[in-house]
Amino acid sequence: MPGTHALLSPSAAHRWLNCTAAPRLEENQPDSGSDYAREGTLAHAYCARHLKQYLGQNTDAEDKEIAEYFDQYHTGEMDEYTDTYKTIVLEKYNAARAHTPDAQLLVETRLDFSEWVPEAFGTGDAVIIADGILDIIDFKYGKGVRVEAKDNPQMKIYALGAYAAFSFEYNITRVRMTIIQPRLDNLSVAEMSIEDLMVWADSELAPKAREAYDGTGKQAPGEWCKFCKVKHACKALAKKCMEPAITKPNPNLLTPEEMARNVLPMLDTVATWLKGVQEYALSQALAGVSYPGFKLVAGRSNRKITDPAAASKALLDAGFAEDAIMKPREMRGITDLEKVVGAKRFGSICAPWLDKPQGKPTLVPESDKRPPYNAAADDFAGINAKE
Repeated sequence: MPGTHALLSPSAAHRWLNCTAAPRLEENQPDSGSDYAREGTLAHAYCARHLKQYLGQNTDAEDKEIAEYFDQYHTGEMDEYTDTYKTIVLEKYNAARAHTPDAQLLVETRLDFSEWVPEAFGTGDAVIIADGILDIIDFKYGKGVRVEAKDNPQMKIYALGAYAAFSFEYNITRVRMTIIQPRLDNLSVAEMSIEDLMVWADSELAPKAREAYDGTGKQAPGEWCKFCKVKHACKALAKKCMEPAITKPNPNLLTPEEMARNVLPMLDTVATWLKGVQEYALSQALAGVSYPGFKLVAGRSNRKITDPAAASKALLDAGFAEDAIMKPREMRGITDLEKVVGAKRFGSICAPWLDKPQGKPTLVPESDKRPPYNAAADDFAGINAKE
C-alpha cells in the first residue's frame, strides 16, 4: 500500500544483515523526516521525470513532488546532477537496445523479492532489462557517505527482484550494478553472474532475513549502527563502546599496537553511539523527561545585528568613519557559488583561480582508498619551482 514500508528495507540491508536484531528493535520507532531526505526526494523526482519524458510516460507524480519541494530545495547544481544521471542511464539503455531491440527501461519500478526476504519490496530507480546483462542503477544525491556498488546488498536485492520478474522473458546471465553519486563525483560499477547472485541469496540473504523477520537475531554492533534508530539505547553497542581497551602489559598506558588493535577501529562506532545518545537525551529532556543530575540550559550563542542598515547609520551619525565600521563586499563560498552557477560551469569559469591544497592529515584504516599523506607536499607548499 502507498505510504507503507517493508520491515526489511533494502536500503537498510547492510545493517540488518550484520545485526539481525535491529529491524524488530527499530520497528516501533518513528520515522523523523529531514531536510536531507526531502532534498533527496526532489532530486529523485527530477531523475524520474527526465527518464519518463524521454520514454513518453506520464509524469504527474513527479510533477507533484517537484512542485511541493521546489522552492525550498531546488538549486542549479541539482539540475546539473540529475541531467548527468539521465545521460548515464540513457547511454546504458541505448547500448542494451543495440543488441536486444526489445530491451526495457523501467523507471521507479516496484520490485518484489519476498522469495528471499519476507514481505519485502522496494523501488528501483532505473532497471534495464535485456538479454545477457541486467542493469540496476541507483541514484544517490547525498554527499555524507560515499557508497560503493561492489558487494552492496541493497543493489543485489534489487537485482534479485528484477531477475525474478523478467528471467522468463529474457536470457539474463549477469547483473551490472551502478551507483551514481554525482555530488561526490562517484560512479561506482560492479558486476556478477546470476549464479553467484543466487548462491548469495540462498546461503546468506535468506537465512539472515528470516532471523531478522522472526525476531530471533542477535545484536551485533559495528559501523552499520550509524543510521540505526535505537543506537542511543542499544546495550550491546554501549557495552562494546565502554568495555576496557586493554589491561596488559601496561595497565596505565596504551601501546601503539594496543591502540591500533583495540581503539582506532572503534572510533567511528563510538562517535556514532555518543552522538546518538546525546541527540536522544536532548530530545527527551525537551519533551519533559528528567535525567537525575542533569538539566537543560541555554547554549552559547553569538550576538548579531538585526538591522545592519540602521545600526551603521547610527554609528556614522555618531561620528565614526565609514571604513572603520564597514568592510568590502565578500564573495560567497565555493559551495554556495556551485549551487547558484552549477558545479561544472563554475569550474569552467573560475578554473584559473581555484586551488585545492592537501587536506589535514587524518588517520584511517589501510583499506581507505585515499593515497597516503605526503608530508613533503606541505613542507614545499607555496615554493615556486623556478625559484
